[in-house]
Formats: sequence, C-alpha cells, structure tokens
Amino acid sequence: MDIRQIRLFCRIVDRKSFSLAADEMHITQPAASQQIRSLERELKTTLLDRSRRTVVATDSGQVLYRYGREILDLHERACTEILDLGELIAGRVMVGASTGPGEHVLPGMLTQFKDEYPGVSISLHVDDTHAVVERVLAREFEIGAVGAVTPRPELVAEPLARDEIVLVCSPRHPWASREQITLDGLVAEPQIMQQHGAGIRTVVEDHLRRAGVRPEKLNVVMEMGLMESAKQAAIAGGGVTFLSRWAIGPEVEHGTLAIVPIEGFRILRDFYSVRSKTRVLSRAAESLLAFFREQYAAAG
Repeated sequence: MDIRQIRLFCRIVDRKSFSLAADEMHITQPAASQQIRSLERELKTTLLDRSRRTVVATDSGQVLYRYGREILDLHERACTEILDLGELIAGRVMVGASTGPGEHVLPGMLTQFKDEYPGVSISLHVDDTHAVVERVLAREFEIGAVGAVTPRPELVAEPLARDEIVLVCSPRHPWASREQITLDGLVAEPQIMQQHGAGIRTVVEDHLRRAGVRPEKLNVVMEMGLMESAKQAAIAGGGVTFLSRWAIGPEVEHGTLAIVPIEGFRILRDFYSVRSKTRVLSRAAESLLAFFREQYAAAG
C-alpha cells in the first residue's frame, strides 16, 4: 500500500462516498474503486461495505482507518518539518472560510500578510461554516475562518475579527423608515433565512432563543443559500433578513438596503480562526495565525 491509497481510503470513510472522495482527490470514481480493490487484494480482506446507500468501513476497514489517520499525520509532520528547515518562511497555506470572513474580512488581511511574507502562497476557499470545519478536521485546510463555531474537542478556535449582525430590508419596505421594531413584530414579518449550516443563521437562532423567541416560529418565506443570495433577495423586496455589517457597507451607503434596529436586541459576534488540535502547522500557517492575533489585538 502507498500513502495515496491510504489517503483515498480515509477520505472515502470520512465522506461515506466513493464519488465525493474521488472528486476531492481529483481522480475518477472508477480509478478510486480500482485503488481500493487493489488495497483489499493486498490485505486479503474487505475494507468497505458497499451494500448500503452510504459507504461504511468494515471491522477490518475501521482498523485500517485508525492506523491510516496516524500514518497520514506522521507523513504530514515529516513533510512540514523538512520544509521548515529553511530560514525563510515560505510554502503554501490552504485556508477555508465561510462567506462572512471569506468575502469581506480575509481578502484585505491576507493581502497585508502577503506584503510581509511574499514567499508564502495562499489559497482561499469559501464554503458554509459546517463544511469549513469538517474540511479543517479532514486536514484539507490548515486554517479555517468561520462566523460561528460549535465547541469540539478536536478543534482549536481563536477570535479573528469583531462583527455585528443586523436586520436589513429594502428601502421600499415599510420598516425602512422605522426607528426600531420589536421582536414580536419580527416573528410575523416575512423573512429570508440563509441555509442550515450558515454561520449567521446559527448565531441569529442562538440569540433569538436566549431572547425567548423560538426560531421555528419565524415567518420564513425563503431560504436563499448563503449571504450574497440573501442580500440580493432583500434588496429585491423579498423580505427582511439578517446580515453581517461587514457585508452591507456599500448597500447601506448607496441606499439599496436599510438597517432596522430591534428594540432590546443586538447581535455582536466574533469571527474565529479554527484549526485541528492534532495537526502540526507549517511555519507559514503559524505565521498567518500570529498575524491574525496581532490584527485582532490592534482592532480591540
């Protein structure tokens, strides 16, 4: 067996799918199946149960998965230490981010970091919060940036930037000229929500529960994916929605969106950087985290 087969096998177990794992490894599904069959022939056992809708590891597969994760971890540590032997901080950092930090916070911060460390190549991928966290834990991303993080023992989270989540509407909406509205009024008003897994939705629902409002009582008329689609639906007059202040500066300035204050209700949050507790980060990734800490402290 080789390291590529082990990585593919672990990815299939993580994703419970040959096709998803093959896409992420940039190979075809038949090629993935062939590599796993080769591994099974070598070990003289069946590693994956393919009889269900989702692929699961057999007893033998669970043993290989456990040791496979350790092998991949050791391989990664060795590569990182060898690459870090040079005096200059260089290399490539894979960063995953949810839409809030990924589209409105990180571009400027990463540009500043590149000015200080021109030898570091950065790749930024934007997804929803849940997917970013899972891909950090699967070691696809060295660092993640999210708007809400559920405590998990295998995850390390640190504050990245401060944000406020506000209710907004079209300037044609009756609430656009109101000084404030009540939570009772919010419950009945047609509302646009982002998809489950989106950081803003998670934070808003948590704050509503603390204020005594059950999120399932909201009059949700549309679910519109992530932040940009919810923003455009609100601009078009589809309803009110919660958005990050980072994301609406130009729209508020040009009058295409209006902020609606809610009596006695305000949502402040931090964006967070996240990383795997067991992963040894490259010097480049450690330098990026140190830069994030400096920026957060300076803004505080």
